[in-house]
Amino acid sequence: MIRWFSLIFFFGILSLLFRVHFLYVLFYLSIVLPLLSRYLSRFAFSNLKLDVSLEPRNIFYREVSRFSITVSNETFLPVYWLETVSYLPEKLIFPYKVGGLHRIPSKGKISLSYEIKGIKRGVYQLGPVVLQTSDIISGEEFKNTFRVNDRLTVYPKIVPIVSGRIHSYQPVGELRSDEVAFEDPSLFRGTREYSTSDPIKRIHWKLSARTGVLQVKMYEPTVGAQSVIFLNLRYQDYSTFDRDYKVELAITLASSLATFLIKKKQEVGLVTNGGDMLIEDTNLTVQKIPPKRGEEHLIRILELLARVTPRRTDDFPPLVYSESLSFPRWVNLLVITPRENEQLMKTLIGINRRGTNISLFTLIDYKGDRREEGIFIYEVPNEDKIKAL
Repeated sequence: MIRWFSLIFFFGILSLLFRVHFLYVLFYLSIVLPLLSRYLSRFAFSNLKLDVSLEPRNIFYREVSRFSITVSNETFLPVYWLETVSYLPEKLIFPYKVGGLHRIPSKGKISLSYEIKGIKRGVYQLGPVVLQTSDIISGEEFKNTFRVNDRLTVYPKIVPIVSGRIHSYQPVGELRSDEVAFEDPSLFRGTREYSTSDPIKRIHWKLSARTGVLQVKMYEPTVGAQSVIFLNLRYQDYSTFDRDYKVELAITLASSLATFLIKKKQEVGLVTNGGDMLIEDTNLTVQKIPPKRGEEHLIRILELLARVTPRRTDDFPPLVYSESLSFPRWVNLLVITPRENEQLMKTLIGINRRGTNISLFTLIDYKGDRREEGIFIYEVPNEDKIKAL
């Protein structure tokens, strides 16, 4: 810009000294051209349209998502050079600032695409995308920053459990129960005499015709096999030297157990004292998902496990005790914690005496898998041990 002002000054001095018509023309052009060029460059830049897309938005560990941007020039003026800079998740891709220099013809467009591999679980904000250019005559720079609303969710790693040694008093599927008010019509138990409160559809017509007395069908009352995963992410309970590794191992174990049990058609729930990447509420004491079955429910659990973080909070055993009271006594409790301690064992033994089946998973290699006071203890110091559960 300073050089152009020098050129205007130069032509102005020459036109005053020599009073030649051609020099006057050059002087006026040196004034008009930068103003016109700057206006046209600003007009073209302001009419650039940016479209971004992220597909898919949710991926499993080590799957790939694609972030795409399209810049369209909606004017008849070409953009001679345009620099694009896209900011991608720093923990997933290097370098995380990607882009380049481009030329966009009139009514043209450019499309750029970047692969993002889910190498670490979490929820990642995409963007911003920065577009920048300058006027080729005046040198004035134009810059625009576009925020991207898309987030990429990377589910935690799932290690396939192949041995199926996890102890349970419950068989896979449905359990006979006298504690619920519904019956499973697929489990025929027998017949009894009709009473006025029985619905007509329950009458066993063939047997009633043979006996001469109205008979109604009876079915077994049932409940779904339920397991609840208690995940301890209390910051103080993890050792400093391997905290990051053990936290990720605990979350991987939780996601692997949930996947294994839901594939076995069990109802699975989750309770954790961890924080949430998307919530800054310091009063958040517990996050929980009630037990349900099905692939959609598994995705809900994995989404929470993708966001969960360790945080400073109260002791874990009181949380286990208070939350266990909200579930039926026949539920399976799968407790994941860095290491066992006396307070936790006393709490679990007390819950177990109510008839609740408990499996404790610790992240150390100490005494090996064992049973103590009715509690089944599994030591999982690494991912290979998850496969052997």
